Amino acid sequence: MPPWARIALQRWTAQAWTAAALTAGFIAITCWWLTQDRSIPIFDAGYHLRSVIEFQRDLSAGHLSRAVNLTVPYPPLPYLVGAFGIWVAGVDVAPPILAENLVFVPLLALGCYHVGRLAFGRTAGLLAVAFALGSPLITAQFHVFMTDAPETAMVAVGIWAILASERFSRVGVSAVAGLAVGLGMLTKEPFAVFVVGVVLVSAVRGGRRAWRGLLAFALVALLVALPWYVHEFSQVNALGSGAVNAATHSGTAADIAPGRLSLDNLEWYSWNFVNFQLYLPLFLMAAAGWLWTLAGFVRRRPVSPFAVELALGSFLAWVAITETFVHDTRYSMPMLLYLAVFGTGWIVRLPGAGRAVATAALMLVVAANTLAVSFGVGGVVSFQLPGAHPARLQAPGVVRIYSNSGYLVAGPHRDGDLLGTLRALKRNGVTEIVWNGGTFEADFSTSGLRALAQIAGLAHPDRSSAASLTRQDAYLAHAPRGGPSEPPCVRLSDGTGIWIRLGDPFAPGSRDYCPSHNPQFYGP
Repeated sequence: MPPWARIALQRWTAQAWTAAALTAGFIAITCWWLTQDRSIPIFDAGYHLRSVIEFQRDLSAGHLSRAVNLTVPYPPLPYLVGAFGIWVAGVDVAPPILAENLVFVPLLALGCYHVGRLAFGRTAGLLAVAFALGSPLITAQFHVFMTDAPETAMVAVGIWAILASERFSRVGVSAVAGLAVGLGMLTKEPFAVFVVGVVLVSAVRGGRRAWRGLLAFALVALLVALPWYVHEFSQVNALGSGAVNAATHSGTAADIAPGRLSLDNLEWYSWNFVNFQLYLPLFLMAAAGWLWTLAGFVRRRPVSPFAVELALGSFLAWVAITETFVHDTRYSMPMLLYLAVFGTGWIVRLPGAGRAVATAALMLVVAANTLAVSFGVGGVVSFQLPGAHPARLQAPGVVRIYSNSGYLVAGPHRDGDLLGTLRALKRNGVTEIVWNGGTFEADFSTSGLRALAQIAGLAHPDRSSAASLTRQDAYLAHAPRGGPSEPPCVRLSDGTGIWIRLGDPFAPGSRDYCPSHNPQFYGP
């Protein structure tokens, strides 16, 4: 049988069709969300959006080396996908995000479906897809342009291909697995820690017959990924040293880089699973699957032919992200494949009535999370244990059951069409914009403002003095509700406003300006 056939879906079963429908529905919701949302991309979402726009411009101009250098310290694969979206549909917020969805959401679903199928059967594969696409964090991250969701998808595909190689006994499939892992290494550098356990167990269990397949796997993976890592060796080496050296982060807040052997550190990502990546219902399902798997080892009756690979792979991944600095909400995302497979494998082994109830519960949770994160339905349902610290990044002691707050984004913000305003400024002769504040403000992020300025075709130079501004320059002032007496040009969803003036905003006679108001100049 040819290599591709061994990892391809041989026959479209009802479970496969349903998984495909869930995937298409997820992408369709993202398309709808992007038509509704007008918010400023904040923090890293703004940074990556700006980077992919610059990446595409350099590629179009033939400057490949400069384009790749723009992505450092991140590998280039997500940017290549996003740049293709811009090339097809033009410079805007949506094209690179849609391109990521169209490529990486199906890959995530394929990986989850086939790993679940190989480990526990087709129905488990379908439920693993539902679990993964119902994760609040993966939903939110596919609504913006980021690199963690593509990394998560490639982990799922890579592990599927490794398991399909039958412990590296199939040389051709092993080469395909090497291709998947090599491409995964071009999403984010930590990719390797999420697959290394599965690789090691597969190689050991494959025995002597595995060496040819393992060699093919390694050669293809290195051929794909190594050139970029050699080119950026100094940068990658510095990142790696910083990740394992606590002294590098001696001044970092304890809730981001706790002591390596402290209880806060060991439980950090457990609280992150509960409060951001999964919420309590999905977390409990994953925990039940973990305990069921461990019980199988104790009884010497493994729950799956691949129980050892998946258990050790997930454990080593958790150890790696726990014992490195610094921690972040998104850094555990690539564990989603393990969480989804363990969280659903036990369900299909329940007796008839129990299986039906647990399956219905899973689908209800997935639907609820989708309504919360994509549509903004409801509020926050949580409770706090004694000694909780809700202000910390991972919110230890807080137990979140349901939330429409999301991470970076949730339900679409329909207020504050700043991009439309910037485009109107461009049409009215403005060539540059500057602004006050913005660096760490939740709804007025400097990185997002720079991305929107690029999309609108406006320069955004650093100005040391507002007095140097001309009538072709627009000054944006961001202030809370109750700021200047005149109404803002743009009202953001958090109630704050953006006021605009042309030229020196503090010069005598300067008035507020808004291209969508009538009259455009207003105020005293």
